[in-house]
Order: sequence, then C-alpha cells, then structure tokens
Amino acid sequence: MKGSAVVVLAVVALVGCSASQQPTPAPSTPSASVIVTPPTGGVLLTSLGFQHAPQGFSIPANAQITDRVDQSNQVTAVFSAPDGFEMAAYLRKHLPSMGFHVTGDKDNALLFTSDTTQGAFYAEGSLSSLSLRRDQEG
Repeated sequence: MKGSAVVVLAVVALVGCSASQQPTPAPSTPSASVIVTPPTGGVLLTSLGFQHAPQGFSIPANAQITDRVDQSNQVTAVFSAPDGFEMAAYLRKHLPSMGFHVTGDKDNALLFTSDTTQGAFYAEGSLSSLSLRRDQEG
C-alpha cells in the first residue's frame, strides 16, 4: 500500500510540474461588458429601450420619440422634438465619434455609414426620422 501511495504522489508531482510549464491563456473579456457613454447632451438609443441599435449610437437627450421600429436588422425612430435642424446638427457633430462617415448631407437629409450599419436621417416640418440598417450576412 505504501508503494501505491508513493506512485500516486509521484504522478501528481509530475502532472503538477508539466502543467506549470504550459503557458496560461490570457483571460478573455466579454464585449458585452464594454461601457459606452454618450456625449454631453446625448442619450444612447440602447438606454431608450432599443435592443438592436448600434452600440454607442446616441441622439439628443431632449429627443421625443413618437414611433419606433426595433428589429434585428432595422431600427427606426420618428421624433417630434427637437426640431430637425437641431437633430441634424447633433448628428453632424457626433456621427464621426460614433464610428460613422457622412456620405450625403443636403437640405434636411443625411446619409451615413459605418463598417456594419447604414443610416439615414430626414426632417420635414415638425417631425424628423432616423433609420439605421444592419445588413445580415449568411
């Protein structure tokens, strides 16, 4: 019995030695835990209950949403406030920091894109609308 105990201890010691020689993988950090804050005067769409909005996409904090669509590949919001000029000015100023490039800016309309999302904004009278589309592959 003493002999088998010595063998078990030797195996444990060898396993322990060989395990310590292998590199330890770096812990992975989940991407969902990334904290994003909106710019001053802004609010994240995700904070307003949009589950499928691009992470970090913000609108003016005083925005009043009258209608919404929140689908896996399409997010749309219709606003009654602020006015379209203020909303467009906010987007022009902050889209680059949100990872978007403005591709069109004429009259009351903006077109913009990122690596994963295409966006459009349009203002007419007292209403404006924002549409964000993510193309799904696969």
